[in-house]
Amino acid sequence: SIQTMSQYPQGYPAPGQYNYPPQQGYPPAPAPGQYGYPPQQGYPPAPAPGQYNYPQQPYYPQPQAYAQTTGYPQQQVYPPTQQYVQPTGYAPAPYPQPGMPMMPPVAVAAPVGIAPMGVAVAAAPVAFAVFTPGSIGHDLKRDAENLRRAMKGLGTDERTLIEILGNRNWAERQAIIMEYSRHIGRDLIKDIKSETSFNFKKCLVDMLTDPCEYDADNLYKSMKGLGTNEHTLTEILVSRSNAQKARIFQIFNSEHNRSIKHWIESDTSGHYKHLLLNLLDPRDESNIVDPNLVMRDVDTLYYAGEGRLGTDEHAFIKIFAQRNFMHIREIARIYPTMHRRHTLQKAIDSEFSFEIRGGLQAIVSYALDSFSFFASILHVAMAGLGTNDDKLIRNIIYCQPFMPHVKRAYLANYGQSLSHAISHDCSGDYKKLLLEVVG
Repeated sequence: SIQTMSQYPQGYPAPGQYNYPPQQGYPPAPAPGQYGYPPQQGYPPAPAPGQYNYPQQPYYPQPQAYAQTTGYPQQQVYPPTQQYVQPTGYAPAPYPQPGMPMMPPVAVAAPVGIAPMGVAVAAAPVAFAVFTPGSIGHDLKRDAENLRRAMKGLGTDERTLIEILGNRNWAERQAIIMEYSRHIGRDLIKDIKSETSFNFKKCLVDMLTDPCEYDADNLYKSMKGLGTNEHTLTEILVSRSNAQKARIFQIFNSEHNRSIKHWIESDTSGHYKHLLLNLLDPRDESNIVDPNLVMRDVDTLYYAGEGRLGTDEHAFIKIFAQRNFMHIREIARIYPTMHRRHTLQKAIDSEFSFEIRGGLQAIVSYALDSFSFFASILHVAMAGLGTNDDKLIRNIIYCQPFMPHVKRAYLANYGQSLSHAISHDCSGDYKKLLLEVVG
């Protein structure tokens, strides 16, 4: 015993004295044939051959249990799509749709910062001018009855017409037309035409006209006959969303012998014609600003204009007609920091003239502040001697959903309220109706 222990280090048994202890943390190995290794912890023991079938997995049914037999079920919350088509054809614009639910009451966002190279960044929240039909919040039957009472018999109660129609959104006015026909059994627009006159009648009828049909009609009037009203063409094609324009063009093409594209090709010319034709195509409405693309576009515009002899008009048209408005806003912010130290607007003024210059400037103006864009149109409509009533009525009606923003822009830019300007430029029931819409 003493001799055996002396041959091995202390703590180790002599050979054959007893089995070595198992490695720490591992169970002892079984004697040969004693039993199989125990199953791994957490898993049930494997059954003996033929004892029973393996159990089904507890959480995953057999694949065939998920096979569709009758197709997908009908949606329970949303009725068929056609029931949700807006009466005007104006699809709710995604944020922020220039031209463009309403955004937060901020007319101009802080400039979008340049992100690391190759990183596309979403534009900061910003409000754009968005036409929204609105929701119904009035008693339609009562409105229809009061309107009929105001026009029935001798004379007309213009005050009632103004109070009701001047304080209803487009969805409500369209619903009133239907209720008037159903409940009264008469055509509201025909009654108004027979009971009113001049600009008061025109404004009321225009307010009751489908906005898409109204825009399509204004585009047609701007090109029919001798001469062309380029301001109307530019104003509508720049400020309407893709969804709006698609509906407007559909109406225009169905009501006239030729498509709007054919009319523009026949009635305009030069680079302005190319700009308008490009504006007929859908614009990017993602409102994502890619800093790399912004800087490339700034260089492209510079070397297509001020940085060369002559002007590459097609480069300007492509960028201004295709890029989203937040992207164009960022181009305008970056341009003076990279080239010549003056604004993009000044570069356009120095390189272009006539209608093409006005079209490009309108796009930049709308991108920088869409509310100021409309305030400027209203100001021009009332500036100088006389009033452009068509322009004034068209834009007062279109701006009704976002009128508070336009009023703030008008006051800031021209030092007087929009209501004050209308009061000094219009008169009679026509003036009262416009002031009711403006608020």
